[in-house]
Amino acid sequence: MKDNSGKILLALLAGASAGVVAGLLMAPDTGEATRTSVKKWANKLSTDLEKNLQTGLDEIKNMSSGVIDTLNKKASAVNGSVGDAVKSAADSVTGAGSTGSSTGSSSTGSSSTGSSTGAGSKPGGAV
Repeated sequence: MKDNSGKILLALLAGASAGVVAGLLMAPDTGEATRTSVKKWANKLSTDLEKNLQTGLDEIKNMSSGVIDTLNKKASAVNGSVGDAVKSAADSVTGAGSTGSSTGSSSTGSSSTGSSTGAGSKPGGAV
């Protein structure tokens, strides 16, 4: 079966609009009175819509600032723990270089009794 919900909704809106127009044309008031009442109704609707929209926007701003604050706190916590892990890893690499073993493209800091594995090293220790 096809999904006709869009067509049904459109037909419903068209029918409601036609009913409003017919009601306005057959109103017992004069044209001027009808236009005045429609104008008041439209102004009130506009004012109410503007207030509701502004309230909604303020709510969204408050919610988004709360989410941003929460994300910043979590990011700081993650950065702090990552920073501690990086510092710990850096300390262990620095400590490994002083004991005589080094891995990487540079072999600085390795002792003559340690082993060195790097991009520039050749078998037998010749560089």
